[in-house]
Amino acid sequence: MSVLTNNEKKVLKLLMVSINIDYSINNIAKECHLSPNGALKILRKLEKEDILKTKRIANIISYKLNFDNENTLSILHLALVSKIEDKIKYRKDDFKDLKEITDACIIFGSYITKKKAPNDLDVLFLLNKDKFKVYKKKLNDIKNIVPAKIHDVLQTENDLEDNICSQDKVILDILKEGILLWGHDKIIKVIKNVHKR
Repeated sequence: MSVLTNNEKKVLKLLMVSINIDYSINNIAKECHLSPNGALKILRKLEKEDILKTKRIANIISYKLNFDNENTLSILHLALVSKIEDKIKYRKDDFKDLKEITDACIIFGSYITKKKAPNDLDVLFLLNKDKFKVYKKKLNDIKNIVPAKIHDVLQTENDLEDNICSQDKVILDILKEGILLWGHDKIIKVIKNVHKR
C-alpha cells in the first residue's frame, strides 16, 4: 500500500487517536463522514494488509490498529502526510527556525480551511521543556513577520500521551484534522506508546 486516499487517511487518523474505544463499521462511517459501505471497503483493505486487527463484541466487529505489524507505522506515517501548498507553505517557511528546537509542528483550526484571509493561526508544537526559552524567543521573532495572530499550543511528549489517553477532544481534533508540518516520526512514536500502555 503506497498511496492512501483521503478517506483511508481519515479512518487511520481516527483509529490512531482512539484509545479504549471499540469502533464498529457504523461508528467509523459516522465519525469519518463516510457511507457504511465506503467504511467497510477501507476497513477490509486495511485488515487484509494486517494494519488492523478485529475483535468481535456480540454481533459487532470492532477495529483497532495492529502495532505488532511493523508496516502499521509506515502506513500511519503516510496517513499523516499532507499536501502543503499556498499559505501553509509560507507558514512552514516562516516556522523553519523552530524546526531545530521543536519535535513536531501541526497547524490547525480556521487557517487550514478555504477561508481566504483568516485572522489567526493555531499551531501545536511538540517540544522538550528545556527548550522553552529558546522557543519563546524565536516565536516572538516569527510573530513580527507572520500576517496572522499566532496562538500556540505547547505539548511535551508526556503531555501529548496523557491528553490522547484521556481523550482530550481539542488534542484529538488537532491530530485528526491538522496539517503536520514536521515531526511525523515523533507523533507516531507517541501514538505507539499510547496504544502500548
